[in-house]
Amino acid sequence: MDITFKNINLETLYVKTDGRLDLDNAVEYGTKIKDFIEDSDDDIINLILDFSEITFISSFGLKIILELYKLLKTKNGTLKLKNVSEQIMNSFRMVGFDKFLVFE
Repeated sequence: MDITFKNINLETLYVKTDGRLDLDNAVEYGTKIKDFIEDSDDDIINLILDFSEITFISSFGLKIILELYKLLKTKNGTLKLKNVSEQIMNSFRMVGFDKFLVFE
């Protein structure tokens, strides 16, 4: 799993990765993003996750997305998901995440 980080501005981080967000790598994915946010000299409160190359998300992956959402909410920030495939979108709908997450 390759994770690419790009600061859009002082408050917004763009993250792109590929592959599967499952038991094997979802925790690493979440930890790397949280560490980047906490270690940044900028006050990152907005996060954009590009899902264009994500092929699968498990319940572990969903849990990590929820944790990131909660982290940003405590900072009065936002979490946006871009380029989510229909298959993965169905997973978000099944657990009700489509009610509070922002999709582009």
